Amino acid sequence: MTLSTMNPSTLFSTLLATSVASAILGVSPATADDTAGPAQERMAQTAAKTEAAYLIGPSVASKLGCEIVWQSTVPLPTGVGLKLVSATPAATLALNGRNEVTVVRSATGDLSWTASAAPAIDHVDAMGVLDGRFGGRGDHIAICTDTMLYLLDQTSGELAQKSLYRQSPSTLPVMANGFVIFGSRSGQLVFVNAHTGFLFRSSVVDSVREKPSTIAARPVTNGALVVVASKKGTVAAYDAASAQSIWRRELLAGVVVSPVIAGNTVFVASEDQYLYAFDLGTGDTLWKYFTQTPLRTAPFVAGNIVLQEIPGEGLVAFTANPEGQIGGEVRWKKTGIDGAPISTAVTAGRESVVFWCPKHRRVSYIDLLKGDIISQVDLPKVQHLEADRLDVGGFVAWSADGRIERLAPVKTAPVAAAPADASNSANSEESASNG
Repeated sequence: MTLSTMNPSTLFSTLLATSVASAILGVSPATADDTAGPAQERMAQTAAKTEAAYLIGPSVASKLGCEIVWQSTVPLPTGVGLKLVSATPAATLALNGRNEVTVVRSATGDLSWTASAAPAIDHVDAMGVLDGRFGGRGDHIAICTDTMLYLLDQTSGELAQKSLYRQSPSTLPVMANGFVIFGSRSGQLVFVNAHTGFLFRSSVVDSVREKPSTIAARPVTNGALVVVASKKGTVAAYDAASAQSIWRRELLAGVVVSPVIAGNTVFVASEDQYLYAFDLGTGDTLWKYFTQTPLRTAPFVAGNIVLQEIPGEGLVAFTANPEGQIGGEVRWKKTGIDGAPISTAVTAGRESVVFWCPKHRRVSYIDLLKGDIISQVDLPKVQHLEADRLDVGGFVAWSADGRIERLAPVKTAPVAAAPADASNSANSEESASNG
């Protein structure tokens, strides 16, 4: 191992071994100090360079309870940055400003190929891997724009299929059971066959008695059911395989943020000033909490706790399934917590919720049972941070300069090597920070 690939703990061990060897060989203290001083300085410089080469360096990663699995730098054309990254177990997809997609192996960080995903003028809403779970012939990468669906061969990147949507999407899509599913401006929940691009079924979400309203919030799915809500306030569940309606409930005002499915419950934050908990199978109201203001941020579920940001009240924690509490059960309220929840973790022996604030580029760990801030970590070079779907407690970070980094909890992550070209990575960050 060269010095350039050592992490801080390895550097410390090397320094300790050097001191012990000096004592065994009978080197005088003065001579040992003269030798160790420059060596320590060189190693410190090497450690600093390694730290700077990463979006999240080894010492900062340790504050997150993680180690670096890999960091990859996606080659970018001059003047073009990354604009979207989708990290999945099958592959991590990186899209640049010219709508060229690069496939990165999620397990190793190796780059597979780069290909044009869509015309540069198209707006790409989402992308994902359609593997064997979706029932098609071969694996494809789905690129969903605001008007088209493009399918690329996952092995080569060649265009396999493209089709024009019949309904104009008004939400980001989700993928389940071989379908690309989205809400439309005309108030419909649309199921498109992900492998052919053909429309499978579309259904008006609002009651037939009224004029349909736009779907503003992205549908959600647990693989068996799809739940969607309209700007008029209709919440509806559909079978994810047949696209048939299961149940429908009408609220007092619209919904503009996505529902959340957790177990057998679906949680909905509405502009009618209520946070609702519905039975996922029947649509029955389990409980609802009245607030003093319309709700326009999505709830977040962690274990048996539901978190909801409520203007005027702050971050409020509810018992997810309270016994006999039709008005909901409040556990705690806190103010002054920046960002939005993205994951859960165990910090200092306590269950916590991880909040990411892109404005301040800061991670906050919030005690799940009390709402106290356990710790905060600044990540000044990270522009986007999300939970890693491969490792509970891990993260995927990326920035417009092309760097993507995957972190995993210390108990499962291997020791990270330095990027192949640390100097180029550092220069890329400098260029990005200077605009």
